[in-house]
Amino acid sequence: MESIADPKVSQARFSSFGTSFMGPTLSFFSQNLVKSTSKNTTLFFLAREGYWLEKAYQKYLSGDASQRNSQYLLVSRAFLFKLLLSDSRSYEYSLKSNFTGSFFDLMRTRFLLSNHEIEQVFDTDITQELVYLPEDRKKIIATLTDHKTQLDNVIAPIKKPYLAYLASLGVISQSTLHLVDLGYSGTIQSLLTILLNKDTVGHYLISSRPGEHQIADKTVKMKGYLKEGVKLGDGYLPLDRSMFLESLLTAPFGQFRGIRFNGLDNKKFDFYYGRKVSSQRYFYELEQVMQGALEYCFLSGKNAIEFSANELELLLNNYLSKPNMIPRCTKHIFDIDDDVTGNGTVNALQFFGLTS
Repeated sequence: MESIADPKVSQARFSSFGTSFMGPTLSFFSQNLVKSTSKNTTLFFLAREGYWLEKAYQKYLSGDASQRNSQYLLVSRAFLFKLLLSDSRSYEYSLKSNFTGSFFDLMRTRFLLSNHEIEQVFDTDITQELVYLPEDRKKIIATLTDHKTQLDNVIAPIKKPYLAYLASLGVISQSTLHLVDLGYSGTIQSLLTILLNKDTVGHYLISSRPGEHQIADKTVKMKGYLKEGVKLGDGYLPLDRSMFLESLLTAPFGQFRGIRFNGLDNKKFDFYYGRKVSSQRYFYELEQVMQGALEYCFLSGKNAIEFSANELELLLNNYLSKPNMIPRCTKHIFDIDDDVTGNGTVNALQFFGLTS
């Protein structure tokens, strides 16, 4: 008789869970990306979630023999907040979330400035002052505006290599940039629009702000393939509990925090990341989950199996509301970090009371 501790049994359980939970979600997203874009459209998959979304897309395509280009693109909200710290157009996004603490902590946690960089730019009396968002937004903007030159000097060492990195992926040469992410409000898309001064199209599983918008005199389009026009707290379970999807759709490294030219070859880059959460420390187990999901994507593409939005919503609602649907052995890989909003590491199962 096989033991529960048998590695082959555990691997089969992880893979089976990935097939049934993530497989249909990734397949649905991939099928809609194929339907909504032309064959000569290059899709750039963003941030942590994009790591597996891009692999699923290519796996789906290998099943139907399509030839399409895609790239995984390293980016994060906090990194772009830092990169655009001296650009007032970015403050609508970077100073939106609530915050209570010292100005020093705001610069360190939300904008990824090092202690040395903060001390280099701001006087001690400014850094020690308590600030509150959104109440002190105008005061904070005034402080950042007064220190624009110093901030430009701090940002320069990462801005030049990051733009070179984007150019190496073909981002800069795109007339309209097509970006893919899980969702939801399109903050990274909006910030990249400002940074690159390009029209952008955002492809999301769920979009809170669908349609066409104007940002920095550029056109920004956002599409949601599962649902559009819903926000957190509206009662739409796949969005309200999207933390479940975010915790599994993660790259093997922590939050993207910085970039430098490689010291030996300036055509190569050194990347810097934040701390790892459980799903990244136990990435080999997450890979077993995603192995089942990717195989499902391949078979879906090969056999033209499609899901409707209603069918996927029914499946997700079951998994996201019933504690016995998610295997106990996967509990530890449902951690995500939420440093931008100051919540640290959060476990999705515990957060929503779905642990047995």
